[in-house]
Parts: sequence; structure tokens; C-alpha cells
Amino acid sequence: MATYKKNKVSSAVLAVLSTMTATSAIAEAESEVKEVEVIEIRGIRGALGRAMDAKREAGGVVDSISAEDIGKFPDTNLAESLQRISGVSIDRSGGEGQLITVRGFGPQFNTVLVNGRQIASENQSRAFSFDTIASELVKSLDVHKTSTATMQSGGIGSTINVNTARPFAIGGFKVAGSVKGIYDENSEETTPQVSGLISNTFNDDTLGVLFAVSHQERETRLNQAQMDGWLENVGVPNPQTESGQAYSGNIFSPRNYDHKVTTEERTRTNVNLVLQYAPSDNLIVTADALYSDFDVEADTTSYGHWFTAPNIEGFGDAAGATVDENGTVIDLYQEVGLATDMHAKKFDRLTDTSSFGLNFDWDVNDNLNMTFDLSHSKAEREANNGRGDQLSLIGYANRVRFQVDDNTLPLASEFASANPAIYSGQQEIDGVAYDPNIAAAGVSDHLDPANSRAHVMLRRGWAVEDEIDQFRWDGTWLEDGDAGLVAVKFGAMYSSETKSMDRWDNEGQGIHCAFCGYPDAPNMDGFSQYVFNAGSDFLSDVSGSGRMPTSWLAHNGEANFAFLEQYAASQGNPISFDAEKRNKSFEITEETLSLYLELDFEGELAGMPISTTAGVRYEDTEVEVDGTDAPVTGLTILDETEMLAQFGGAQSIKQKSDYEAVLPNISVRLDVTDNVVARLAASQTMTRPTLSSMSPVTVIGTTRQGGDLTSTSGNPALEPFTSDNLDLSLEWYYDDASYMSVGYFRKNVSNFIVNSQESKTFELDDGSLLTDPSTGSDPSAPDSEDGVATFTNTLPNNGESAIVDGWELALQHTFNESGFGVMANATLVDSDAELDAADITQVFALTGLSDSLNLVGFYEKGPFQARIAWNWRDTFLQSLTQSNGDGVTIVEDYAQLDASGSYDVTENVSVFFEGINLTEEYVHKRGRFSNQLLLIEDSGRRFAVGIRGTF
Repeated sequence: MATYKKNKVSSAVLAVLSTMTATSAIAEAESEVKEVEVIEIRGIRGALGRAMDAKREAGGVVDSISAEDIGKFPDTNLAESLQRISGVSIDRSGGEGQLITVRGFGPQFNTVLVNGRQIASENQSRAFSFDTIASELVKSLDVHKTSTATMQSGGIGSTINVNTARPFAIGGFKVAGSVKGIYDENSEETTPQVSGLISNTFNDDTLGVLFAVSHQERETRLNQAQMDGWLENVGVPNPQTESGQAYSGNIFSPRNYDHKVTTEERTRTNVNLVLQYAPSDNLIVTADALYSDFDVEADTTSYGHWFTAPNIEGFGDAAGATVDENGTVIDLYQEVGLATDMHAKKFDRLTDTSSFGLNFDWDVNDNLNMTFDLSHSKAEREANNGRGDQLSLIGYANRVRFQVDDNTLPLASEFASANPAIYSGQQEIDGVAYDPNIAAAGVSDHLDPANSRAHVMLRRGWAVEDEIDQFRWDGTWLEDGDAGLVAVKFGAMYSSETKSMDRWDNEGQGIHCAFCGYPDAPNMDGFSQYVFNAGSDFLSDVSGSGRMPTSWLAHNGEANFAFLEQYAASQGNPISFDAEKRNKSFEITEETLSLYLELDFEGELAGMPISTTAGVRYEDTEVEVDGTDAPVTGLTILDETEMLAQFGGAQSIKQKSDYEAVLPNISVRLDVTDNVVARLAASQTMTRPTLSSMSPVTVIGTTRQGGDLTSTSGNPALEPFTSDNLDLSLEWYYDDASYMSVGYFRKNVSNFIVNSQESKTFELDDGSLLTDPSTGSDPSAPDSEDGVATFTNTLPNNGESAIVDGWELALQHTFNESGFGVMANATLVDSDAELDAADITQVFALTGLSDSLNLVGFYEKGPFQARIAWNWRDTFLQSLTQSNGDGVTIVEDYAQLDASGSYDVTENVSVFFEGINLTEEYVHKRGRFSNQLLLIEDSGRRFAVGIRGTF
């Protein structure tokens, strides 16, 4: 049966008073309370037991993860811990878990709370990045898969509450800390991580203070092969099948092909301060602050080819490019319009997140408890002068053959004999003759700086700021008696979130393309370049890797920006490549008032205890969108591959909208026996539109010749989508820390928000339409035959529906006193909104949907602890778009094996080790079909050793 407990202080006081105030009885009661606090099962079994108890006692479907000890979470990363829960899958960044998907619903569909409060996010979406909070600061994670009226809305997938430690809960004096060194096998660098926590209570346990800090530095290396996208039907001439027949179906041509090495310096500092005060027996005041400074400074060196579809030709006797049965180009030759470049890129992510809260927990009388909670959270991501997406290119005009075969990695090969007629004044490196048997074809030609020329110089990105203010008033009335209505919960909540995004780049004035045409001057031989060697084992586990270049010419991007600025100044034409804040910025304010009522009942059904929770939540939301947008007024040809969009004056945009929602819920728990629990839960939940998708501005993406024009727009009128949910589960708790469960869930989602594509033209001041100067009789200049510039515009809209259902199976078993134990779970999901890869007109499919498996084995006895964990996620659709293409992004199945162990040197000190991704799995992303490579990323193995103490 469900139980309702007072806060810790008042419960202890009531227990003491019940002994009739005799001195000896009071002393005995206090002694018993202290004994209960001291006796605590630590380690793996203790954590599993606490997590199982939380699951068993919950009214709905809840899964939890508990720290094994203070400052000792099961995994090094919160997201990686969450993936051990059935139904939860993760997306990785730099080899670390970052974002989560629950039951097929991606990051933006899951509400993340810290100590019951929403925390701001530095992402452009509503998604929360779990890599910003150190696991050492966290006491437990609760994943609520079913909803109640008392719970904050927004999570169709789930609501996740991150609980940090509290001094009153710890009780007395406690110090814990750890020091470890992390070795990254790819980078061959060892970096430190330290964490510490100190907590104490004073003045007869009426005052508590907790301070915790964690600092981590990590240097990673990511070995990558990447294609930014596959273009659909963009003018590949005379396509041929492998048998030489003309092909008339959909054609998918490559946008580019790069080999990359990305190095990251990750630095994370977390601080948590908690103050608790109990001025009386029935009141606890808690003030807390959480701060996270998380920076990722990423530098990439890469070598790659850029393809322009109208210039693709056939090879040998073929009149056109060769395609397979799906229309994927598998063999092409390109002479005109090809760029072969050496890239120096930066993808910095500099973030700050803070959260402050004040809570009053007041037992008004024996029946009524009221809490008042105020919180403020802020997250920022710096524009950093466009270094969130910075690109420095040095390259040349070239001729290349590109082939796709049975290997995972395609083959790009260069050709002999320079052709000075390609472009006047541009360079082509003397390549070696194409020979499929030559490994690393053309490598030697990328090592002479005299052949290289300046090209594109980009700085761009978004500055993001998110602020959330919340006030909650919650009340719980406990009815006397053991049956019927036992509790009434009620309350109100006000929430205000303001997210602003400012676009920064150097594209608007065309400065990024000051050297786009590979000019003869400046001579890049005078600029410092060096030979980068990716190593003979670069992506060696991926088929086709033995024929790719592993050495190429590299440079420092920042130095190249400075070099070209100095050269331009010496020619009397000074320029600055610095990014500027564009007239493409917006701010969205969302205010929500919520009221809720929930009733808890207890009784019997056929002699079996039954408890029911029924409630309703009402929400009223007002949205205000403010922004500035500058309309496109012209397109100017910069070189053979690039056009510049010109913009008019900034125009102010302001729109308002509002909507209401009534969200009912009911959950029933039946104790079939003392050890078997059956549950039923039904509810309606909603997820609000991503704030970035409500942007009122249109951002120009690609402006290339031949009609390759793309843009994206937001939709301020978007409404939330809702889901009708049903959960059924049966759970058998047959031993200490041992249980089996099976659950079925079904979600019927309406008013789904999806990205669709539309043709978009721009009207000029004189009423005419913007034209594309590359489409007339002279593709190098405007003329009277130029056609209308028609952009493929991506726009979010409401309207689609989807049904998602699935099964969750879980087993947790400890083998008596042997010390061994096992956890296993599986999630099997299905939907009626899956992708048809061959249908390029499909505008909606559910992203993130995939089966998953977890298997964890552990041993814990005496001073030894050991754990080995295997996680598998099946192939899933990640996105309906590509970064620079027309198709979808699919992630192939991925399995990761991790291990950890520790030895207790003393009762208070232990040494430990950790191994991450022991089998060195790599991430593989593709387009619609298996041979449309998008990304291969090898993050390598990581190892850590350290020492931990608790006193």
C-alpha cells in the first residue's frame, strides 16, 4: 500500500512524542533513530535495492538509478547511466552520452528537472544536455514514464528528475571525494578529474550545509569520414545504370566527401551549494545553487572533395554518372566545378548554466503539508566570434573520380595531368593516374604548399540565452483512516521561459568569399602549412579504409584568417573576417499558469490491496515572439561554386499566441500478492514546440549555382502536440534486490510537429521576384534569361499523427550470498509512422524509434566490486534532414561494452578503474540507403584509474 511520510525532522519528533515524554524513553527513541541513519547498505547491491524500492512503491511506472555511495554514480556520465534503463537510449557527442530518447521520443520530448525544477538549456531546442552535470554531484535519477497531475507537463516521452544530495538527508558530518586520471586511447592523452563533497549539520540538526565541486578535463580525438549530405534530383546529366542503360528514377548524388580528425578539449566545472534550516519542528527551509561551466573547444583538420551536380560526368565510355538500382550515384567523374580542399575547422561549445532555488516545506498540522518553491535558472552559449562553426579552406581546382562499392567507405581518386583550362587563374595539382589498386591515391600531391590557394573563410553560429523563472505552491492533505480517500494533492505553478538566439556570421557582407575563386595571390607557399599524418590505423576497422589518404596538408585556421587579413590590407583593401550579429535574431517568451488537483484512494479488490490516483492538470500558455529579419534582395555570383545572398534593411517582427490544455490522468496499482504488483495507467500529456522552431526569421542556407538554393524558416503559430497514453505492467519482487517485470505501453500522438519542405520565392520592393543569375544563357553573370530563384524552404507545421507502442522487459537478480548479480532489459517498439526510404515525398516519420538491449553483470563481495555492462541500440531514424543535403539521417545499430571495478583498501578508501567502449565501436550514419555514407566516427577507448574516499 502507498504510504505518506512527514519530513525527516517532524517524523522524528512525532516518534519521540509518542513515548509519553519520559526521559529514558526519549533517549531510547533518539538512539533508535540514529541507528537507522547509520545502517545503510552501500555499493552495487544497495543502489539496486534502493532503485527497486522506488520502482515498487511508485504509483505509476517509474524507473530509478541510485548512487552506490556519496559521489559514486554507476557510470561516468548521467546519460550513460540512464541508457541502462529499459526504454531509454542515448545520442553521443565526442564519445560521451549527451541527449536521451525515451520510448522512441527524442530529447525535446522529455522534460528534465533538477530537484523538481526545470533547468535552462544551452541548446537551440528544449533538449537538455546531460554532459553538463557531473555524475558525482547526483544522488539519484528518477525516470517517470507515466504522468500525474502534480508533475510538470512537457514530457510525452518521460519526465526525468535529477536529485542532488541534501545535508539533512545525509545527516551529520560527511566528506567524500575522488581523484582520477582519464586516458583517451585515440589522443594518447591523460587528463585529470577531481570531485569533492562536504556536508554537515549543526545546532541539534536544525542547520545543514553541503558544498560539492567537480572538475574534469578531457582531451579526445575523433577519427571521421564524412559526407554532409546526398542531393535529390538536382541535375545529374545522363545517368546510366551499371549495365549502361539510361536511368529515369530518383537520383541521389553526393554533396562532398571528407576525411577528418577532430581533437576536443573538454573542460567541465560543477559547483553545488545547499543550505537547510529547520527553525521549528514543522518547517524546513532549503536554499540551493547549482553552477555548471562546460566548454568544448574542438579543432578539425580534414581533406575532402566538393561536388557540383550539374558538372558530374560519366567515366570511361559512360555518357553520364553511374547509378545503382536505388538511384544512388556510385561512379562519377567531375572536372569543372570541383573543389578539393584542406579544412581547418572549429566547433566550439562554450556554455554556462546556473540554477538557484528556495524551498519552504511546512507541516501546517498533522494532516496538511504545504511547500512553496521559487527557482531561477539561466543557460548561455557564446557566439565566440562565430567559432561555433568556423571554417578555413586552402585548396585547389581539381578532377576526381568518386566511387561507391561494397566497402563502407567510398573511394575518391585524383587524375594525372593538370588542365589549366579548368578555371583561369586557378590551380590544379598534378595528380597521379587513377589506379584502384594504389592505396592512398594522390597523397603525395597534398604535401606541397606551393600548389595550394586560398578559398572560403567562414565564421558563423548562434548565441543562445535561456532563462526560466518558476514558482510552485503544493499542498497535500492526508485523510485519517486506511481506506477510501487517503490524500488530496493540489497546487498551482507559474513558469516563465525566455529564450533568445542571435545569428552571428561573416556571410552577409560576402567577406567569407573574398578568396573563393582560388586566386593566384596571395601565394600560399608563404603561409605556414604542415603535413598532418592521421596514422596508419586511421579508421582501420572500417572496410575501405586502406585506400584513403592518411596524410594531407594542414594549417592553423586562426593563423590563416590573420594572414589573409594582413594580405588584403597590404593591397589597400582591408577586410575583417570577424562575425557580425545579423538581422536574423529572435526572442521567444513563454508564460504558463498551471493548476492541478489529484486524489489518492486506497482499498481492497477481491481481498487484494489496491490504490488509485486520479487527477487533472489545467494549463494556460501565452507565447510572444519578437525578432528582426532582413529580406533577400539579390544573388551575386562569387565563383564557380558559390553565390552571395544580399539583404535589405531589418524588419521588426512581433507575434503572439496562446492555448489551453486540460491533462487528465489515472493510475491503478494492485498488490496481487505480497510480491506481485500489477499496474494500469492512462493519461494525456503534451510537448510544446521547440522554441527554435518558432523562429520568425528565414535563414538562407545554400546558395549554389544550378538551382541548389535552400533556406529554413520557423513558425511562430505552432501549437503543442498531445498524446493519449496507456501503460500496463506486471512486476514480481521475489527477493532482495531481485525482480522481474513486463510492461506494455501505447501512445497515440496527435498534432505532431514535423518539418516539411516547400518552394519559396522572394518578392522585391518593385513587385518582381528574386532571380537566380546562374540560370540564364550565361551562368557566370546576370542576363535577361535568368529564372526565378526558387528556394527549397524547410518549415515546421502541425498536423501529423502517430501511434507508438511497445514492450519493456526487465530482470534484476542477485545470486544469494555469492556476490554475483545480473541486470537485463529489453525494449521493443513499433510505430505506424516509420520511414519509407524510397519515398522522397514523405514529410513525416518518427525519429529516435529503435529497439534496445542492456545486459549488466556484477560482482560485489568483501572489498571487491566489478561490473561489466553491454548496451545495444538498433538502427534508427535520427533526423528527416541532413546538414547539407536533401535526405534523411539514419544511425546504424551500435553496441558498447563498458567495465569498472574497485577495491576497498580500508573501510573509507577504495581504488578503482573504468573502461569505456572496450570494443572500440564506431558510430555509422547514412542516408536513405545503406551505401549513402554520412558519417563514420571512431571515438576510441577510454580508461580511468583513481582513488575515492568517504569519511
